Amino acid sequence: MNMKELQAAIAASQQRLAQHRAGKAPAGEPIKHYGYFELDMFECPPFLMFSNNDAPVVHYLMHSGTFEPFSMAIWCRLAVRATGILDIGANVGIYSLAAAKLRPDLSIHAYEPNPYAFARLRVHKFLNDLSNLIEHPVAVHRKSGVASISWFVRAGGHISSGTMIGTAPGKDSAITIIEPIDGTGLAGTLGLRPLVKIDVEGAELNVMEAMQEVLALRPDIIIETFHQPSCDAINAMLKPLGYSVYAIHELKRKLIPKAELTACDPKDPEHDYNQFLSVRPAAEIRALTEGK
Repeated sequence: MNMKELQAAIAASQQRLAQHRAGKAPAGEPIKHYGYFELDMFECPPFLMFSNNDAPVVHYLMHSGTFEPFSMAIWCRLAVRATGILDIGANVGIYSLAAAKLRPDLSIHAYEPNPYAFARLRVHKFLNDLSNLIEHPVAVHRKSGVASISWFVRAGGHISSGTMIGTAPGKDSAITIIEPIDGTGLAGTLGLRPLVKIDVEGAELNVMEAMQEVLALRPDIIIETFHQPSCDAINAMLKPLGYSVYAIHELKRKLIPKAELTACDPKDPEHDYNQFLSVRPAAEIRALTEGK
């Protein structure tokens, strides 16, 4: 692709993005996006992102016009009042960018071991001039050291949104640093009401074990998990701390109380993958749902 072709592709992708936002894009046509675009669909100031037609989240945004809408609403509402914020499994940084835009007074810590996703996260940090976004190119783990990580190979070399510790046939891989959050001394800086997002492709229990000092602060947590044995172990950790569990219904924009954390269905047609863990009283949960 030469410069003239690239400029034409950027112009076409910007036009398609405008059509999607207006609900006028032709159905079924392939979408490619090159260049910068502004994301202004969450309860936070707009922020800029970049794609070289290699970020699946961009394609999802352009197809659907949204991304985890109620999880993002809960995240933004809590970020406004949080005393510390951790995004564990940040990928290219949507949650981190929203929090950093909302809280320029607060350090937002984003953990992402996938080197390609981390590189795009860093681009987004400097693109938006977010000096308060502190990026960590590491995997949160109960031990310190180095480990292999792997991720799903996507057609066209697209940045994967699924990175896991260990190697597996048919997956790209790299070496990363692994470390517990406790070992960084970070827990002592998070205040009385931290906010945490965990999206780590099966390593949820490992992350929980690695952040015991943070967990003792009883943070609000948005978590994605598809592994029931991990859920069972996490439930045993959460029960003594007084946590309640809620299913996040993205399109219905509801928090539904649950008896405990359970594995989500990866084939859920509504993509309700996230769950909310909190020690807040029921009245605060209702107010949070209503945006108060």
